[in-house]
Order: sequence, then C-alpha cells, then structure tokens
Amino acid sequence: MIELHLVLRVPANKTRTMVDALQVLAKSARSVPGCIAVEVYKTVGVPRYICYDEIWESETMLRKMIASSHFSQLASLMELSSEPPDCEFRFISQTCGLDFAERVRGCATD
Repeated sequence: MIELHLVLRVPANKTRTMVDALQVLAKSARSVPGCIAVEVYKTVGVPRYICYDEIWESETMLRKMIASSHFSQLASLMELSSEPPDCEFRFISQTCGLDFAERVRGCATD
C-alpha cells in the first residue's frame, strides 16, 4: 500500500471552501479502482491546516492516478495553499497485526 499525505495551509475564511473542494475530489477518487481509502480532515491544533490522504493498493495504481486529471485537480488545489503544501508519498513495505505486539511484549509462544 502507498499513502498520499497532503497538508494544505489556508486562511481561516477559506477553510470551508477548500474542505468542500477536497471532499468532491475524494468522492471521485473513492470510485477509482485501486483506491482503498480517502480522508479529508482539519488538524485539531491548527484548524487552518487541512489534511488530505489517499491510500492506494499498489505503486502501479498510484502512478496511474498521478498521470490522471484527478491529480491535476489536486495540484490546482495545492496552488491555493497560503504556504507551500506538504506532500508525501508514503510507501509501506510491511504491515503487521496484533501478533507483532504480542511478540514485542513477550506474549507469543513461538
């Protein structure tokens, strides 16, 4: 899985407009094959920071999205940020379940 994590900084009087625009984009992304989840939210500490996260099932699917008009629309919204946006592509190489916590805590019998 790969996560696109974006943080936009917008003036207080523009947060609702930006959240609405990102929610429209999120709705369309959710219907794209390979998109696992999309979230739009404001940070608790600084409400003018708006976060947008997409999780993609593979790098191939992420690359298709980046080459699409969807990403062009997202890039247009990034340009509206009052400060340079923070954009990260988080490549997740391994995922563990509760068995990992059991091993760390010494509860596993293996």
